Amino acid sequence: MSPLNSESSYTRGLLSLKWVGLLGVLLGVVYVVYRAIYNLYFSPLAKYPGPRLAAVTRLWWLRQQFSGRFPIVVHDLHLKHGEIVRIAPNELSFTGAAAWKDIYGFRNGLPENRKDPAENTDADHRYPTIINASRVDHGRLRKLLSNAFSDKVLKGQEPVLLHYIDLLVARLTELHSDGKPFNLVRWFNYVTFDIIGHLAFDEPFDCLQNTEYHPWMSMIFNAIVYVHHIRCLQRFFDIRSLILRLMPQKMVKRRQWHIELVEEKVRRRKTRNPEYVDFMSHLLIEEEKGRLTIPDLVANANLMVIAGSETTATILSGTIWLLLKNPRVMNKLLEEVRGSFTSGDQINIARLSELRYINAVTDESFRLYPPAAGSHPRRTPAEGAYIVGDWLPGDTALGMAQYAVFRSPTNFVDPDEYVPERWLPDADPKYANDKREALQPFSFGPRNCIGRNLANIEVRLILAKMLWHFDFALADEKQNWIEDQMIYTTWEKIPLMIKMTPVKR
Repeated sequence: MSPLNSESSYTRGLLSLKWVGLLGVLLGVVYVVYRAIYNLYFSPLAKYPGPRLAAVTRLWWLRQQFSGRFPIVVHDLHLKHGEIVRIAPNELSFTGAAAWKDIYGFRNGLPENRKDPAENTDADHRYPTIINASRVDHGRLRKLLSNAFSDKVLKGQEPVLLHYIDLLVARLTELHSDGKPFNLVRWFNYVTFDIIGHLAFDEPFDCLQNTEYHPWMSMIFNAIVYVHHIRCLQRFFDIRSLILRLMPQKMVKRRQWHIELVEEKVRRRKTRNPEYVDFMSHLLIEEEKGRLTIPDLVANANLMVIAGSETTATILSGTIWLLLKNPRVMNKLLEEVRGSFTSGDQINIARLSELRYINAVTDESFRLYPPAAGSHPRRTPAEGAYIVGDWLPGDTALGMAQYAVFRSPTNFVDPDEYVPERWLPDADPKYANDKREALQPFSFGPRNCIGRNLANIEVRLILAKMLWHFDFALADEKQNWIEDQMIYTTWEKIPLMIKMTPVKR
């Protein structure tokens, strides 16, 4: 072949590749336009209102999630469009109280609306946590763990709770009784982390004693935003495997240190025999029988510490803020707490169960400041499902953003007002039509939060003890503490600066 012919063949080859590339680009553009038109006008979800860009592409959803304001944006959409809003090409958001049962509840023998797999951020998918376990494995783990959260068992755990709550009171009296501003959020994290550490491993993290965050706590705070972003990006591709390959060695080592720390604590717990049933009691029995492994225990112990500390500290911080912004409610609660006990030592689980207003206060705090403010989506089964009367195709994402549900005017009168009285049996007739069943801060159905009894008791005990012993005031009356926070799965709490003085009796 002559050089001329060779060059001509090469040129023709380049032109062919160019046309193939252009054809590929053209087909890609045609597909994108086709999907946009289909999603807007022909999709089974096209009839549901919402931002047009959200119907076309999930990138709108991603942008809102990354902004840290997504539950608030969704709330505004529901105020504008009603109880069902389309927030992505294949995802709907609901606020109607009846949707809890249809989305998250038992389905009478029908396939469940499975948890969205993109939400799964377990460290090792071979050893799932109770949150992400399959339906069969979830039922088995839940049965084991439920033994640690019964009313009878919680009574046995009461001395542990009271020990750390009394230590909280003592340390605050020692360090912050001079009326100078300090960050109350840190102290709620200290006490809840110490309690959950003791109930999981029979040993505290010594946060109250050392008045500083345990390194594990610092990792948890950093991980919350990281996990939120991973969940968002997993809607598009398997970002976790890529991140683990690209992660800096420093982060890899910290992650490994974290796992090793949990395993070390689990193994130490195996050598102990507390006088009460704790989170690990029945899991360890299963491990000894060969039905669970150490990695199973590590995964679930890690989850329980995170879920059982950070969320409880969140609702406690929010409750104090709401009380201080609503003096009428604070005074009424102080009257109940301080009028029911002649000493702080009388405050216990049994005596608190006789009080009504403190229960109403915590319910109303959960309504306005739910720790899990966002949506926890499910996916319809392959054959589709009927949700609040409408059939939805298979693999449709469904969710209820708690912030939007709990502040919906179709569920509650005066939805943005802090009115604990709405939860009392003799509530003002004005609130008679409130849909109380809409308030599900621990989620709903077979996968609701297994620790709700412990969380409710812990919140009430800490709140009652604090209010019996101390008077509180905001250090900055102009601060918009809730409004200034970002939401990444849970609230990214900013400092709550308060002034505190011991009650003079």
